[in-house]
Amino acid sequence: MAAANAPITMKEALTLPSIGINAQFITFTNVTMESDKYICVRETAPQNSVVIIDMNMPMQPLRRPITADSALMNPNTRILALKAQLPGTTQDHLQIFNIEAKAKMKSHQMPEQVVFWKWITPKMLGLVTQTSVYHWSIEGDSEPVKMFDRTANLANNQIINYRCDPSEKWLVLIGIAPGSPERPQLVKGNMQLFSVDQQRSQALEGHAASFASFRVPGNDKDSLLISFATKTSNAGQTTSKLHVIELGAQPGKPSFTKKQADLFFPPDFADDFPVAMQISHKYSLLYVITKLGLLFVYDLETATAVYRNRISPDPIFLTSEASSAGGFYAINRRGQVLLATVNEATIIPFISGQLNNLELAVNLAKRGNLPGAENLVVQRFQELFAQTKYKEAAELAAESPQGILRTPDTVAKFQSVPVQAGQTPPLLQYFGTLLTKGKLNAFESLELSRLVVNQNKKNLLENWLAEDKLECSEELGDLVKVGYTPDYLFLLQTILRSDPQGAVNFALMMSQMEGGCPVDYNTITDLFLQRNMIREATAFLLDVLKPNLPEHAFLQTKVLEINLVTFPNVADAILANGMFSHYDRPRIGQLCEKAGLYIRALQYIEAAAKTGQIKEVERVTRESNFYDPEKTKNFLMEAKLPDARPLINVCDRFGFVPDLTHYLYSSNMLRYIEGYVQKVNPGNAPLVVGQLLDDECPEDFIKGLILSVRSLLPVEPLVEECEKRNRLRLLTQFLEHLVSEGSQDVHVHNALAFMTADLPHELIELLEKIVLQNSAFSGNFNLQNLLILTAIKADPSRVMDYINRLDNFDGPAVGEVAVEAQLYEEAFAIFKKFNLNVQAVNVLLDNIRDVNRAVEFAFRVEEDAVWSQVAKAQLREGLVSDAIESFIRADDATQFLEVIRAAEDANVYHDLVRYLLMVRQKAKEPKVDSELIYAYAKIDRLGDIEEFILMPNVANLPNVGDRLYDEELYEAAKIIFAFISNWAKLAVTLVKLKQFQGAVDAARKANSSKTWKEVCFACVDAEEFRLAQICGLNIIVQVDDLEEVSEYYQNRGCFNELISLMESGLGLERAHMGIFTELGVLYARYRHEKLMEHIKLFSTRLNIPKLIRACDEQQHWKELTYLYIQYDEFDNAATTVMNHSPEAWDHMQFKDIIVKVANVELYYKAVHFYLQEHPDLINDVLNVLALRVDHTRVVDIMRKAGHLRLVKPYMVAVQSNNVSAVNEALNEMYIEEEDYDRLRESIELHDNFDQIGLAQKIEKHELLEMRRVASYIYKKAGRWKQSIALSKKDNLYRDAMETASQSGDRELAEELLVFFIEQGKKECFASCLFVCYDLIRADVALELAWMNNMVDFAFPYLLQFVREYTGKVDELIKDKIEALNEVKAKENEEKDVIKQQNMYAQLLPLALPAPPMPGMGGWWDGRRFCCTNATPTNGWNASNATVWHATNGTLLMCG
Repeated sequence: MAAANAPITMKEALTLPSIGINAQFITFTNVTMESDKYICVRETAPQNSVVIIDMNMPMQPLRRPITADSALMNPNTRILALKAQLPGTTQDHLQIFNIEAKAKMKSHQMPEQVVFWKWITPKMLGLVTQTSVYHWSIEGDSEPVKMFDRTANLANNQIINYRCDPSEKWLVLIGIAPGSPERPQLVKGNMQLFSVDQQRSQALEGHAASFASFRVPGNDKDSLLISFATKTSNAGQTTSKLHVIELGAQPGKPSFTKKQADLFFPPDFADDFPVAMQISHKYSLLYVITKLGLLFVYDLETATAVYRNRISPDPIFLTSEASSAGGFYAINRRGQVLLATVNEATIIPFISGQLNNLELAVNLAKRGNLPGAENLVVQRFQELFAQTKYKEAAELAAESPQGILRTPDTVAKFQSVPVQAGQTPPLLQYFGTLLTKGKLNAFESLELSRLVVNQNKKNLLENWLAEDKLECSEELGDLVKVGYTPDYLFLLQTILRSDPQGAVNFALMMSQMEGGCPVDYNTITDLFLQRNMIREATAFLLDVLKPNLPEHAFLQTKVLEINLVTFPNVADAILANGMFSHYDRPRIGQLCEKAGLYIRALQYIEAAAKTGQIKEVERVTRESNFYDPEKTKNFLMEAKLPDARPLINVCDRFGFVPDLTHYLYSSNMLRYIEGYVQKVNPGNAPLVVGQLLDDECPEDFIKGLILSVRSLLPVEPLVEECEKRNRLRLLTQFLEHLVSEGSQDVHVHNALAFMTADLPHELIELLEKIVLQNSAFSGNFNLQNLLILTAIKADPSRVMDYINRLDNFDGPAVGEVAVEAQLYEEAFAIFKKFNLNVQAVNVLLDNIRDVNRAVEFAFRVEEDAVWSQVAKAQLREGLVSDAIESFIRADDATQFLEVIRAAEDANVYHDLVRYLLMVRQKAKEPKVDSELIYAYAKIDRLGDIEEFILMPNVANLPNVGDRLYDEELYEAAKIIFAFISNWAKLAVTLVKLKQFQGAVDAARKANSSKTWKEVCFACVDAEEFRLAQICGLNIIVQVDDLEEVSEYYQNRGCFNELISLMESGLGLERAHMGIFTELGVLYARYRHEKLMEHIKLFSTRLNIPKLIRACDEQQHWKELTYLYIQYDEFDNAATTVMNHSPEAWDHMQFKDIIVKVANVELYYKAVHFYLQEHPDLINDVLNVLALRVDHTRVVDIMRKAGHLRLVKPYMVAVQSNNVSAVNEALNEMYIEEEDYDRLRESIELHDNFDQIGLAQKIEKHELLEMRRVASYIYKKAGRWKQSIALSKKDNLYRDAMETASQSGDRELAEELLVFFIEQGKKECFASCLFVCYDLIRADVALELAWMNNMVDFAFPYLLQFVREYTGKVDELIKDKIEALNEVKAKENEEKDVIKQQNMYAQLLPLALPAPPMPGMGGWWDGRRFCCTNATPTNGWNASNATVWHATNGTLLMCG
């Protein structure tokens, strides 16, 4: 079948090699196509990369350096999923990237290997492992969710597809496995169908499957279908089937009947099998694609076969739906991306004609709105109408393809049907069917509206208009506008359901109507808000409230309210624009405050304050967190409100107490100061007192304020505030009051001591009498405290005596006071007396700074805590060994981090080992064990390391090993790495120890590229080339590392060793393109003699572009040319040959190259090249270029070079093209060569040249034949006179006569006759009459002959002329006689009719002959008619008799 008439059109959308994809990567594992938007190709050479091809611009692929085992582009967006196996594990690492945002979206590490994955929806990845199937959403932080376990029939199968239905309730997994033993080449297909709702699986046989939806007639919901194709072999019998089954049938609803059809495989495709299935939702067609390129097309509803053909000569391994085109994409092993689509112009005629399936043709035409079924549809419509099946006819018309039945004729046909009583009119049935299918056209809308208006049911019009069921027109508007008032509210509600923006536009249209908006603005707004359409409501209100009218205050408030609650930034923008000024400011301010709009909340505070709403201002300042404190404070101070509570709230909450105090005092609002200190925040009383002192407030007010709060006041900050201002005595009464109440606060006593320092002797003497002498108050705790504190402040010399004599005072507190007073010995004595040994030793260490005394004290008290403090101090002083000893005595393991750090700094690893052994007994810390190993290594106790790591420990051995390696403790590192089997690190450690054989053995166990490289490079540096080659062979099989190895060898001048390595690598099982290429580069640089042989042997395994660069750099032009040819870079090959011809030129090779170049300029460069270097072969080159070059340009080149004759053979060969330049060049050569035969032949066959110019050039040539050619040219050019004149001049009378005859010019012919008469050329005269017979008039010929006595020479002409004209007369007479006979026959027929009508005439006697007419006489003898009384005619006398021959009409006798 011709491709143009096929029902399926195939087109090559793209070839992957054309955009730089190497053929080795065009495989199922490297290429993915998740939709018709993107193709993703994973490359591993010359470097790891991922190529993303956007099908909208396929010639601009995006190539990114990415290393992955698999890459998938999202079906809809530029999101890339990558999968890579973690080295040394069976785990896969998955990542998802947003390419446009250049950001990683999420990642996950799968605990098992993912053997297949696919985007099952734009938001979901399906992950298939050896045992289970997972779904991973790209949204949020979710991890993959397990969906089901794989069934047994899929064990050891290669998974080739995984799909889900649109609801994600049904899942199908498809795999393939080797065929049965009797027929292994027929691949077996297995499927697992899983129901998410039922959590059940079903194992099926099938190679390809797909989900589809189909609306069964009578069902208001779509049915979910699964279609799958199988090909099985049983007992030598092969069965190929297509199945279409409904999943989850809806109870009580019509269901889809299961369908089954055969797949017919030709004999040549006996082992072929389906690899993919795609559904055309646009046409409800089902495509089955096989591995060897067969395409089966079936109707989804009936499973009827529509078409089968081979669409690809190469195996197909990947397909994807082309949803917009209703077809699919397929990729074959050659790299062709094929697009299959329905040929809309031919598929219906094909089905109805070749398949003779009229029903399917009509159904498919209706489903896909396809042409070709018009006659069938019209015929079926008429049949239904004739059978009065109006409902079915209406449905057919409504669904008619391309609306062929939706015409005024159809409406008229339904109108013409009489309406039966009690039945719905057929016309209404028709319109009802149309309304259920979609929108009516203009004519249908008008006719339906007429019916509705006539029945006074205009509300139906409102519904249909709102639902966009009617096509508006001017006629429809004229029909409905008369006396009609629409229900605008209903219309708006209806539009809102389907088109929110349209509803906004409709509402704005109503607002601009004459007479005002028919619906209240508030009602319209509420309609939007009821459906949570905040943006639409805002858009409407912002437009209608632009005038900023007072009556719109409520709506202004409303639009601000709804946005402050939902979209505060919108409300902020509205307020910032200042477009409203009549809204409820307090209400909006309150909402601004809640919405966090600081500026707006401050505006609210300002508005409330200015309007006297003090309570509201107080509430906002107390409760809100959304105003600017500084600005609010400044505003309230400037406002000078009578109620200071709002200002108090702000300043108390945000730390402006001094500013508050100053404002209240200066404003004489002392009552608010008292209220703040007593009721609001007594804790801030010190700040208030301090500010009042700064403001020089009377002491009485301050004292009263302090006493009113009493014990609620914090003493220390109050004392501090007063002491800073030297007003401590102000607190005397307050402090004494506290003491009398039994306050134990040391700050109270300290303050009193300070205040009494001015009366030291009196107070001390009084206290000594009370405390030291036996009195009732001798053991009083407070008095002893007061005595010692007073002495500390007033007479430090007595403090030690008091300490020794008194024992009922607050030792810890007084000791701290002594420390603050710098009485360190007294403080030490106090702490020692109260057995506060830690505080005592701290005084020795921190204040007295005598470590030795501290050590002596520690030996005396032998407390762990004391030793710990001593140890810490020693550590701070840098006495690391002493500190370690002290920590050991303290049995303190808490400071091990500091000890370790200090010991390492001081290099006291022997002491550190002792300490760490102690610490290990108390704590299991990885740091401790790790540091112990390190310390052992530092003091070269390698045996202890081996023993330690064999014992239970929590050391971080990998980190320890790394640290030892970094610090060049290689022997110790070797022990660690060997123990933990870190072969990679062990290998590099052995390298450092110059143990290269061991390093190679370790590297073999590590088997990582990095390790191999480190060992290899070390061996190269050590000139251990044999071991280096062992390592190198394990490196160069990795494409990414090959170049690094090569550069390392070359940088060290090891060229021969590197070449040997690469040559050995050629035989590796994992040898790749990079090895062959790199060896070629090395040959190009160092062993040129081997290069060509290498290229020819391995041309298919080379990275040709890279080797091209190398050959270009090394100037190996012959090899470079060969590479260009192999890479189809013929332009570069040709250029190279011409630029470097001594080495690169070969004539036969160049001819093959030059015909394949794309740049046409190279053709002409080749002409110049051959002209300069190989002129003897130029015609050979031009002959192969004859179909490609511009012959005019070639001629110009040769003409300018002065070597036009050199290419004469070429020009002769191409002259058939009739090119002007070629013709003229050859004609010039023929003239020069006086080759008039060739010249005439050239002129006769090729007329594209300057004919007149050439004729003028040779009309005076010395050769007669040349002049004759000129005459011929003039003749061809229509220059008849010039041609004849030239022929007459050269006595070429025959040429002159032929020219005159061909000219068709009577005057020229007759002039030539005259010429011959004048020249006395009687024979020429007679010849001319013959040659120019058609042009010469007889009277002219006779006249000239008679006048010049040449009648004899003219007689042949006259005989011919007479014979010609008599023949013409005979023909005329014959025609006349035939016409007369026809008339006579007609008359006889009429007479016969009359005779039949007058039968009675037969009874009459025979009539006698009529007498001759007067004046006529003659007779007929059967051949002649003799007329004896002829009328004078044409000059003849009446007495003459004329005789005509009756047979041929010639004149016989006149006399």
